[in-house]
Amino acid sequence: MMKTTIIQYLLCSILLVPAIHVSAQGIQFLQDEPLDKVLSLAKQQNKIIFIDGYTKSCVPCKELDNKVFPLQSVGDYFNSNFINVKYDLEEPEGERVRAKYNDVITGFPSLILLDKDGNMIHKMGGYHEADSLLTKMKAALNGTSLSAMRSRLKAGEKSVAFVRQYKKIMEDGFLREETEGLSNTILNRLTDEEMSDPAMWALVGRAVTDPYSPVFARVVKNYWDFWQKKTTDLGVLEFQLRTGIQTATNELVNPQENGNKITLRADPKKQAILLGYLANPDQFKHTETIKALFYVHDLAFAGKWSDLVTSLKFYHKIGAVGTSTNIVYQYIQYMMQFCKDKTVLTAAAHVLESLPKVKLDVMDDDDNYNTLIKLYERAGNKQAADKYRQLQEQKLKNGN
Repeated sequence: MMKTTIIQYLLCSILLVPAIHVSAQGIQFLQDEPLDKVLSLAKQQNKIIFIDGYTKSCVPCKELDNKVFPLQSVGDYFNSNFINVKYDLEEPEGERVRAKYNDVITGFPSLILLDKDGNMIHKMGGYHEADSLLTKMKAALNGTSLSAMRSRLKAGEKSVAFVRQYKKIMEDGFLREETEGLSNTILNRLTDEEMSDPAMWALVGRAVTDPYSPVFARVVKNYWDFWQKKTTDLGVLEFQLRTGIQTATNELVNPQENGNKITLRADPKKQAILLGYLANPDQFKHTETIKALFYVHDLAFAGKWSDLVTSLKFYHKIGAVGTSTNIVYQYIQYMMQFCKDKTVLTAAAHVLESLPKVKLDVMDDDDNYNTLIKLYERAGNKQAADKYRQLQEQKLKNGN
């Protein structure tokens, strides 16, 4: 029995030796070994697996190879505690590993610990000095690993200390999406009192951006409590919330291209939520753009074309719909699909003619010519349509 065991061990060693990459006195790595073989070896030696996931063009990966992995202190710890394996994540075996652990391999290098069954224990990303790498890997094995944090979150933890520690681990791992998910999960667990704690808000408050979420509504409701408790700067909070409302408004009211047509969305429930937040002028400042956009949207949806053109001209002149000409252009294109009134079509053409051409704006790209030609054709003004057709042809001829 002893003889058989020795032979098996020697055979295993022979199979793995060609794949070992030795960094002087530092970490001894297997190179691109099939994960099944690495897991088998980890079970035989009762060790955790350390994966260095890299690419050939990755600068931080090369710095780890040149400055950290060759150090004796690093090699002593990693060689004693882990089966160390390198994977080029752009080569076949590395791509398989990347696909299997795609929830944590979000960049290069990806430094991952696996248990002997292949379950992810911990992940770090980017370059780390030797002391930092050793300290954080040791901490991961002592209960502050990524997998341990995930389990504690699932169990319902929500303390400031826990969130701070978890976020630091995710920052070290370059896990941006998971960081955002953590903030939203914690926010939904907090009472109003817990949410207004300045330390907690500093950790998760920036995630409050969705005006349709219950958390957003709670923050607006407790707006003045935040001021009294000095949870955060009130000006910063107002800007954050208003930006969330503005972004949602733009998504709701901006005309959309749908094949060869321009369409408008109608969602009275969401519109009521967004406008409801603006009912108190003491909370939100500079909301004219949001209100103007909804007014223009409602005019267009109701087919009030004359009022729409007049409003677009006025709002753009005073900057109430922003400095971009896009919104004016898009609503006139939408109107053009339905309006038959030649007077209104002519007025719309005059609005477009008066708009400035802003670099990288849709007006600069189209130069109004296609739209103006169509407007004047439908208004029955052949002379004006021909004028812009000639300008368009000249522009194409000049290559401008």
